[in-house]
Amino acid sequence: MPSALLAETINIDDIRQRAAALYETEGALDAVRATAPECEEGCSTPSEAVALAYAAGEGMPTPGRFLLDVSGGGQSLNGALEDLFFVNSQLGYARFGTLTIALERDALWALLRRAQLCDGQFFQEGQIEVRACHRVAPSELNMFTMIQALGNKRIVVEGEAQLLWIDAQTGVPRPVANVRGENELGYYQVWVRVRDADQVIFVYDE
Repeated sequence: MPSALLAETINIDDIRQRAAALYETEGALDAVRATAPECEEGCSTPSEAVALAYAAGEGMPTPGRFLLDVSGGGQSLNGALEDLFFVNSQLGYARFGTLTIALERDALWALLRRAQLCDGQFFQEGQIEVRACHRVAPSELNMFTMIQALGNKRIVVEGEAQLLWIDAQTGVPRPVANVRGENELGYYQVWVRVRDADQVIFVYDE
């Protein structure tokens, strides 16, 4: 849907104000992108990605690099959203301001083989503490192995942010009538789809 049609049902100025309020909570990400080589050519935080997607309109791609901390995730269990896995910038996947990374199965498999797991053990070497991190390829692919590997990770994703309507007759949070359609239940999400693991870069603390 072009942005002109979207503007008939959604107040873009209100969206910008709400996104700007969320941006105030993204200080850590803002500080990282100022120095991270992964963001040398520019990165958008989740709130900025959401504002861009709403401004472009439903289904209209906005290319870029997107910086986020993985706070939650899930899987399309009934096939309604294809055979996709999701990680989100907030625990509430339907909450305004959430950036959702939609991962195709093959891309996720490759990505999990690159992710480092840190088990919290420390080794004392003189006065230096070294955290034990290692790569562990999962034996199976599901939302639990995904979250184990990607939960709380900071990532940069290269792709296209798109505003999408998600039909939701049931689920949590409880769906409410949305202005998109008089009788429709659901919510808007902003997605970046990952078809290739190379779209995702892990940002590790030095």
